[in-house]
Formats: sequence, structure tokens, C-alpha cells
Amino acid sequence: MKILEYFKSQKEDNNFNLLPDGIFTLEQDGKIIDVNDKVLEMYDTNRFNVLGHYFSEFVENGTAILNKIVQDGSSELVKAFIKEEERPSLLLEITARRDLETNKVYVVARNATEQHKENKVTKEKFSVAQKIIDEKNDFLLDSSGVILSNLVSISGFSRALLDGIGGALSEKQQKYLNIININARDLNYDLEKLFTLFKAESKKIEYKRKLFDLISLIKSINRVYEKDFKDKKIIFSLDYSTLTERDCFLDSEIVEYILRCIMDIFLRFVNLGKCSLNIGHPPLDFLKTRDFLANDSYDTTKYVLFEAKIADLVFSQDELDNIFDTYYKGSIKRPIGLKASLNLLKNYITDFKGEIWVYSKENFGTMFTFVLPLR
Repeated sequence: MKILEYFKSQKEDNNFNLLPDGIFTLEQDGKIIDVNDKVLEMYDTNRFNVLGHYFSEFVENGTAILNKIVQDGSSELVKAFIKEEERPSLLLEITARRDLETNKVYVVARNATEQHKENKVTKEKFSVAQKIIDEKNDFLLDSSGVILSNLVSISGFSRALLDGIGGALSEKQQKYLNIININARDLNYDLEKLFTLFKAESKKIEYKRKLFDLISLIKSINRVYEKDFKDKKIIFSLDYSTLTERDCFLDSEIVEYILRCIMDIFLRFVNLGKCSLNIGHPPLDFLKTRDFLANDSYDTTKYVLFEAKIADLVFSQDELDNIFDTYYKGSIKRPIGLKASLNLLKNYITDFKGEIWVYSKENFGTMFTFVLPLR
């Protein structure tokens, strides 16, 4: 509220007593020469007990606090002096301004007692909840090695039996073992992503930035996934021909994990369709509309743009609105590994000062678009 302007424009028929906040009018030495009815209501007193007294009689350290907030224009949460012992304590949020022409000080006081109590309870509840979450994450992270190791054993031994290491299998045995193997791999993927998300939520991931060749990293990841795409008869296209700047100064392991998340999504959600990953430098107009720093220097080679398209996966509008919330319960059930992967993509990319968007539509599929700075 612009206090000085209000008082300078006062007329005899003003709404001084109708204001929602308490108003003190003080002389230069802190003596109270006027108050509105809101002040009397907050203190449960009358004008006789207020006028002519000093502000420091009604607010703890009133003089020192007034000097501070008048000088820097801030607000303060202060304790009010309540003389009657049976009355509850009162907390006020106050601001003040000095009128240099009249040497009067105008103080606005708002009763913040209940809000302060609510904030205190909220902070205490948050602290307890955060402690429980941290302990849960620590327990799960400590257990993750054993859980994932057991799943790898199930997947590995079932694969070995399918390959005939234990002898010939009947058609029904092959069918059941194949189901066991697929489910174990899928569960391993989901849990690995979920455990990594818990680690990210615990802020236990330390980034180790170093210089590396981005194109070499892309090529090596592509070689790892070539056989998997071929086995599933997935048509995968990769194009990084327009990428002119190869040197990248980020955490190479995290960048690799980001790209692997995309490739894993391709593998799990493309059946017989097509998917593509195009990598290059973003157009200048793209950077301008999204307020990237490269807009100032007009150097688009400082950033790299990834466009990952998958035709077999479509998200509803409700899913898109909550796409990076792992724990959101939508109308369509999705594997926890997909939701955790998207959350991790968001976390890692934004930690690198990048951005990610998801576009999805029927008869088009889904496009994951994200930008990373090279340094």
C-alpha cells in the first residue's frame, strides 16, 4: 500500500477506520498521535490507552524496527506487547514510511498470528515428510543392488535355458520361459529407472563435467542398440550430419544416460513401426522464441537440438499435462519405467540448463524435443 499518498489525500470523510489493516500515525520520536479502529480491535483496547503512548510500548523493539524498515522499505514480523496475561500472543507484520514534509511516520500493521502458526505447522509437517522420504530413498538405494542382481540372474538363467543349456525344451516350456525372461527384463528396466530417480530425488548424483566428443558418444550408443532394433524389426534412423560442433563439456555419463533413455523408450514402445533420432544445432528462431542465452550472441552452435520421434506411442492431453510427474495417476496406466525415464530426462536436462518438450498426436505419434548446451 502506498501509505504516504493515502494520508496526503485524506479528507474528513475518508475510510480510515474501514481499512483492513491497522494504521498507526506517529511523531518523529515514536509517540502515537492517531490509530484506526483496526488497531484497537487487534489490541482489544480503547483510544485512551493508545494515544500519547510510544510505539515501543505496543511492539517489541519497536523503535529499532521502525528505524530499519523506514530506511530500507522492508517489512518485519514482530511481537506485540499484550498486557493482559490471559490474552493470546499477537504477531504483526508491519511496514512503515516517513513523510519528510510533516515528519510523521505511518505504520501499517497486519495480524499475522494465525498465518504464522499455519506456516510453522506446515514447515514441521514438511520436515517430517522430507525425513521419511530421505530415509525411504536411502533404504531403497541400499537394497537396489541385491534386487537388480536377482532380476539379472532370473533373466540370464531363463535365457540360458531357452538357448538349450539344460537340454531340449517342450513348446510349452519354451513359452513359459520366454514370458519369464521378458518380464524379468522389463521389471529390471522399470526398477533401474525408479532407483535412479530415487537417487536423483536424494540429490546424490554428482555431475562430473569433462570435455568429450559428442559424435563419438552418439556412434557408440547406436552400435550398442543396432542388434536390438534389428531383432525387433524396428526401422530406426539416426541423423547427426548437421552437427558441426563435436566438443561437449558436460557430464558424459549423464549425457549417455539421457540418450539411452530415449533408445530404451524406442525399444519398449515401437513394435513394427519407425522411430528416428535427429541431432543438430537448433535454428536461431527456435532459440529466440525460447529465450536461450545463445539468442544474445546469435551462436546456435553453442547448443545441440535432439528430436526423437516414435510413431507407436501417443499420449492423451491429460498425460501431456503431467508427463514429467512420475507419481501422477492418470486414466491410462503406463509402465513405471517410462514415467521414471521421462522424469529423469527432465531433471538431467534442466540441471544442464537445457529444456525438453513433448508433442503427441494421433496419426503422428510422439516427438521428444530437447536442447542441451554444449558447455
